[in-house]
Amino acid sequence: MPGKRSAAPGRRSGGGIGRFWLLPAAASGRSGGGIGRLQLRPAIPVVAGGRGKRQRSSAAALPDDALVDILSRVPAKSLCRFKCVSKSWRDLIADRLRCNKLPQTLAGFFLNDSGNDGGGVGEDRVAGHLVDTLGRFTPLASVSFLGNQPGIEEFSLLRSCNGLLLFGHRMAGDTYDSLGYIVCNPATEQWVAVPSSGFKPLSLQDVGEDLDSDDEIGCTFTYLIFDPAVSSHFQLVEFVSDDCVCVVGVCAYSSETGVWREGDWNSGDGISFFRGSAFVNGMLHLSATSFDTDQELILAVDTEGRECRCLSRPEKHLDVVFVGESQGLLHCLSQRTDDTSQMSELSIWVLQDYDAEEWVLKHRVTFFKLFGRMSCRVEQDYNVVAIHPDRNLIFFVQHWDLQLKSYDMDSKEVCAVHTLGVGPQNVFPYIPYYAALANKH
Repeated sequence: MPGKRSAAPGRRSGGGIGRFWLLPAAASGRSGGGIGRLQLRPAIPVVAGGRGKRQRSSAAALPDDALVDILSRVPAKSLCRFKCVSKSWRDLIADRLRCNKLPQTLAGFFLNDSGNDGGGVGEDRVAGHLVDTLGRFTPLASVSFLGNQPGIEEFSLLRSCNGLLLFGHRMAGDTYDSLGYIVCNPATEQWVAVPSSGFKPLSLQDVGEDLDSDDEIGCTFTYLIFDPAVSSHFQLVEFVSDDCVCVVGVCAYSSETGVWREGDWNSGDGISFFRGSAFVNGMLHLSATSFDTDQELILAVDTEGRECRCLSRPEKHLDVVFVGESQGLLHCLSQRTDDTSQMSELSIWVLQDYDAEEWVLKHRVTFFKLFGRMSCRVEQDYNVVAIHPDRNLIFFVQHWDLQLKSYDMDSKEVCAVHTLGVGPQNVFPYIPYYAALANKH
């Protein structure tokens, strides 16, 4: 397969894992769904004339809808204390699909701050803290345990998906992921090693471009797919580029089979992927650019790496900024040009009817409101890095001061979250997942 001239967009060169910070996701004035100081304790009234006899717990008799609503607001690590309330509570909490009944939400962001020293991972290289909606400090989810595992060398964070993190894994000194990948769950400290797909960059000498150069050409864009409501297994889709811009092939991996398979990539256009991804309706959705037609695309790819669908854009002349999933629906963010050809506002669209490709305008906000500037351009002035999975909240990085900020579409508030030490391509949303990972170490 082909190989690498320059670092791929969204990838950090080098191999050190650097630092991972978990940043608070509750960045607006709203409480963000926390249950406040509510304490759930079973009410056990004593029956008159029957000392020691107790009636059925009124807490256990809560209607199903109310119970699910309450428990969905409780951090997963605290759910175990409520198993003793009743058998129905125990069964609900222990259900293997509780991620669907009692979903977790965005807890913060991991930052990939790869230093120049490279090497493994130690406790001294993991810093930061998580601040919840009540302002209490809780332990930071950490990946430092990976540094103590045999056979793990250098690795760097590439993606996140529903509580799992994807790392590229390489031998010291390599410029590509020669050892394949590592998929890790920081909440449970479980991990899975994924072998290399067989991709290896071609040197310029191999293709006869510059016999005096050791540079390599070609790279990969790898996406992690994980839906715990469907399966405890994950998939990887690896797109191969011959020049780190245009995709020429695809491979897919399943943790259930443990093997890579070559996908059926039939796109005749030169395609490059940018600006977000979303797993919706069993398909991986990617914002893409066709260099042959000079058009923005939204591609839907299945878990086996087959290009199954090209979705229409919300409006023909809009520049797609980001695609993501929120509240179970595909969202597309685009920037709009005014009469003077300046990018003046951000539009948020939702694909209300997937089969009919019916896009509905959800919200619009001016760049002056977001940044205090009349005009901004994506990738030059800002990048959208996430959309909240169950709130009308987007997160973005403004480049000139590396501020991570949030914008609440309901309250129309802009809030500063954190000052970053890294660029937007190294910011990954994190949703805790506490169930066991299949085939884990």
